[in-house]
Amino acid sequence: MLAHLVVISRQVERGGGASLLGQTVFAVLSPLQRVMGAGLGAVVATWSGYVDLRHVSRENLDLRARVASLEMELQRQQDRLREADRLREIADVKPTLPFETLLAQVIATDGVPWYRTVTLNRGSGDGVTLNSPVISTTGVVGRIVAVGPHAAKVQLLLDHESGLGVRIERSRITAVVSGQAGFADQVGNLLAMNFVPVLADVVVGDVVVTSGLDRMFPKGLMVGRVQSVKTTGGLFKDILVAPSAHFEKLEELMVVRRRPDDIVFNQEVRPPEPARPTPRPPARSTPPSQ
Repeated sequence: MLAHLVVISRQVERGGGASLLGQTVFAVLSPLQRVMGAGLGAVVATWSGYVDLRHVSRENLDLRARVASLEMELQRQQDRLREADRLREIADVKPTLPFETLLAQVIATDGVPWYRTVTLNRGSGDGVTLNSPVISTTGVVGRIVAVGPHAAKVQLLLDHESGLGVRIERSRITAVVSGQAGFADQVGNLLAMNFVPVLADVVVGDVVVTSGLDRMFPKGLMVGRVQSVKTTGGLFKDILVAPSAHFEKLEELMVVRRRPDDIVFNQEVRPPEPARPTPRPPARSTPPSQ
């Protein structure tokens, strides 16, 4: 009976030229077709999204690598620009100095946090000698304490074992400054000015320059400014000086190759000896007259 119904429904035509069997099959299968089409479309979309996501992830990694490379290149360019600015400052300062200098680069610093010494890439082969002054574009940095063929070590003014003859530019008072790093951490970035009489004319803000009396540093180089002046009741004042050199960012420095001529005494001057009395000839005795 079911087979007869199927055969008969195939022969019976409905409106639109379609048989009853065809319309029935279409009505039954069309929802299933829609479901299958939607499912297949979702699968295709998911796969396409996965493939696109893989491409996007790969492109993202490539873009990240490119951004990192560009950032490194930008950093190098900025470093070169800052180095060019520093070298330009040195080039502007060198012609104004009344002595010959040698440009050197800092290649190492001391391991302690006070940076008491730094190492330069110039040595005896470049004309660097012991006790040669080292300066920057802003002021005095220190002196050479060790020399190798291609490197030299600089003792900074911050070192408590350093010493430098200075003068107050306004009042012309002479003194000696030394560093405090190593035993006074709270003022490790300041210089102590020693041997200033209690009655000396020194005020906060006075400019401190080299005096040249130590026969090591040329006269008139900038050292710093007076930051504090205290009178403790002794013979000398307690004075702290803020250095003009930027010790926290030393990179390019200048080594003074020609120091002030050493004082040489060719002949010792002695005081004249006291005059010795001239011996008198013995008096002749007069023979008695007869």
